[in-house]
Amino acid sequence: MSKDYKLHWPSHPNIYGGDGLRKFNIYFSEPDQGVNEETGILLLIPGFGGNASSNVYKKMRKNFADQYNLVVVQCDYFGQEFMQGSNSVQMNFSRDELSGIFSSSEIENIFKDGFNGREFIEIGSKYPINLSLKEILNETVDNFNDMGLMQAMDHLTAIYYVINILKDNGLTFNMNKIIAYGHSHGAYLCYLCNAMAPHLFSLLIDNSAWLQPVYLHSSRLLFSKIGNMTLQTEFDYLVRKLEYDADILDLAVIYKKFENSCIIESFHGTTDNLISHIDKKQFCKFINHCSFHEISTPSVDGEIFKSTDHGLDADFLKMFDYVMKNREFDIREIIHPKPVSYQTKKNCYTVQYEEGLPLLTVKSV
Repeated sequence: MSKDYKLHWPSHPNIYGGDGLRKFNIYFSEPDQGVNEETGILLLIPGFGGNASSNVYKKMRKNFADQYNLVVVQCDYFGQEFMQGSNSVQMNFSRDELSGIFSSSEIENIFKDGFNGREFIEIGSKYPINLSLKEILNETVDNFNDMGLMQAMDHLTAIYYVINILKDNGLTFNMNKIIAYGHSHGAYLCYLCNAMAPHLFSLLIDNSAWLQPVYLHSSRLLFSKIGNMTLQTEFDYLVRKLEYDADILDLAVIYKKFENSCIIESFHGTTDNLISHIDKKQFCKFINHCSFHEISTPSVDGEIFKSTDHGLDADFLKMFDYVMKNREFDIREIIHPKPVSYQTKKNCYTVQYEEGLPLLTVKSV
């Protein structure tokens, strides 16, 4: 069985200002046989609704570490808690809004001592109705779902922490076997990490990444069913109200600014409702070393891929096995990270390394 570790260490400084020193959790699993010159590193990045503490990711860390001789890394990244399911909704309907749906006696029960959410849910679940709610997010510049640079830099910080730990313990490992694997927004962050640290990753596995976060432009809508009632919960993220730089968050823009050296295996469904598979195919076509796998109905095998929709209803473990089957990696020893800069119409972004950790600075142009 793999050896599992959890650290609570300083994370990347908040590029938006914020207040105080940030810390985050880093999780990593080491192969049971130990680390050797063929051991690689795998960075797992969950998207919306996923997190490192879930059973599926715990299983992935353990299985992949032993099965593929990998140190498997994850972290709790910037604003991740706002990307989960509904936790606190604004639920305060008026009598007028509920009249015509509920009976008079039911409305009286709901408003007996002011609006009673539990009573509303119990009664509402009996009716085939659709109602809209709004999530209370409580985001601030100290911590919010930025869907971009801070989330990418947290992941790069986590993987470099692990690289430094291995080096400090005198362990030899394969720098040519560093892999990023993500689902949906997590896959998008893999691409962003690859751009912010060119030549670090040798393989990127993409399940349904978008080219830019859709929720920068529109609210996230989460649907849930309670009995016969359907609730639509709106997540209106703080980042939409800030002056974000769209160019640095658009993969089609940033991937024109450097020469990609990472092998990319991109899987995308033909009925994805968040980003067209045609747009994704065009993006991949103009990137070096990018192989596009269009998942249409004949590709749905019921094992690895169960649909052609966003996320492919994929089995994450079997998908990784599929990509890694018979794949070999040349051995490369430690290389020193190099700084990288990108300039957009708004800002200049520079990633440098202090004491072996990445540091992103942003300057207006």
